[in-house]
Amino acid sequence: MNDNRSTVGIIDIGSNSIRAVVYEVTSSGDYRVIHESKESARLSEKIGADGRMEYEGILSIVPVLSEFKNICTSYKCERIRVAATAAIRNAANAREIVETLDKHTGLEIEILSGEEEAFYGFLGVAHGIGAANGFIIDIGGGSTEITLFRERKLLRSVSLPFGAVNSNYKFAGPNGWTSESSKELIHELKGLLDQYDWISRHPELPLIGLGGTIRSLGKLDQRRSKYPLPMTHHYVLEEESIEYYSDLLPSLSVEHRRRLPGLSKNRVDIIAPGVMILHTIFSYIKAKYCLISGTGLREGLLHDVIKTKLPEASEVVERQVRSLLSFQSTASLRHLEHVNGLAQQMLDQLKVPEDEELARTILHVSAMLYKVGASLWYHQYEKHTFYWLLNAPLGGLTHREIVLIALIAEYRAKNGKMTSAGLYQKSILKDEDTKLIAQLAALLQVAVSLDVSETQPIDLVDAEKENKTLTLKLNCRSQPFIELRELDAAAKVFQKAWDIKLKWEFPASSKY
Repeated sequence: MNDNRSTVGIIDIGSNSIRAVVYEVTSSGDYRVIHESKESARLSEKIGADGRMEYEGILSIVPVLSEFKNICTSYKCERIRVAATAAIRNAANAREIVETLDKHTGLEIEILSGEEEAFYGFLGVAHGIGAANGFIIDIGGGSTEITLFRERKLLRSVSLPFGAVNSNYKFAGPNGWTSESSKELIHELKGLLDQYDWISRHPELPLIGLGGTIRSLGKLDQRRSKYPLPMTHHYVLEEESIEYYSDLLPSLSVEHRRRLPGLSKNRVDIIAPGVMILHTIFSYIKAKYCLISGTGLREGLLHDVIKTKLPEASEVVERQVRSLLSFQSTASLRHLEHVNGLAQQMLDQLKVPEDEELARTILHVSAMLYKVGASLWYHQYEKHTFYWLLNAPLGGLTHREIVLIALIAEYRAKNGKMTSAGLYQKSILKDEDTKLIAQLAALLQVAVSLDVSETQPIDLVDAEKENKTLTLKLNCRSQPFIELRELDAAAKVFQKAWDIKLKWEFPASSKY
């Protein structure tokens, strides 16, 4: 491990489960997950009618926390932050619970208020998704947080005492959910929402969803539609899907739900109230869709610990690219930035069959990460890059953008073929994307060829497009034998993709 890296442990004591995540972090604030453990706890069910958690219930948590502490110690975590949410927060003997756990585990546990839980959830989302405005809904086991943010600033938040676990305990009868019990939950929730008029005053803002309930719905929806990218972060739950599951899941028995493909066995009983809570709030704020976030409370706590600056919406993708490079890239940053600059210069002279902002983003990320697969194995690194990009934590990108960038890597790996494009054609890509991939991949190949030695021997002084020819005016600081050989091959790929001939020339002052 490099000297400027350290490890941080975050333990989240939720109402439904307890999680421990170990992060490796750099001095500049980049991070990656290197270990994660989860244990179902159902703490909300350990609260008695008097609102207290009995001593036996408290002690049942001790072995889990002790083992999680040992994990953090094993990874040499310099800092361990332990946060408890609604189940302990709302318990009548919350202080006694924390003191008992502290005594038996040696962990310092902080009880997050509803406002703090919403704030850290917002931090996690804002670092992971480049939305400027929206609502955040975090459905936990014992509470649901609703947050409104504008221009990347948290404006209002509220923590409602309705979660997937405690709502199931309170409203579901011994035989499961009935139409009457469902109506009772929805009625009480709407009555509470009516007390906060700001919730209904911002219709059609994006709704960003956190928590196991919403991730589970995303997985169910992906299995139902045979969605080809098994990634819930940045997956869009449409209104039709939310209504479908809100009607379906409460009507099914627990045993029937257990057989649903994609649904975790630990969530078969509490998914029904969770989806009813989501649908009720979704309809109340008049959202158009729900965007799932894979980052939330734990990432927010981490960013608070390491004091990373909140990026602007336009900075999120670049921040994630740099973070990935800091851990995984074997190529020099100078080379990658040079390739990106060359590619963008050429793009200035060309007209792509898409909007310019999208093309520039796709080309930029492709250029910066084209060689990331070499950290796994140098030979055939384009193939490894293709796999990596489909699974890497580039959460600021939409699924379409991720697939486009990955297919650009595959295009280069297979010499102009996209064997995987058909998998994504109907559900993620647009009809014109095949042409866009070919053109940007060819452009990237030309840029890479101009610095294949990674020594920056060539500068692109100017690029001029006239009729069916793009002429590159190059300046050489040394004799670029390797670059010119690769450029000849790249020119053929470029002409095929763009239907434009590529030429290059050198000024008299050039060393070539």
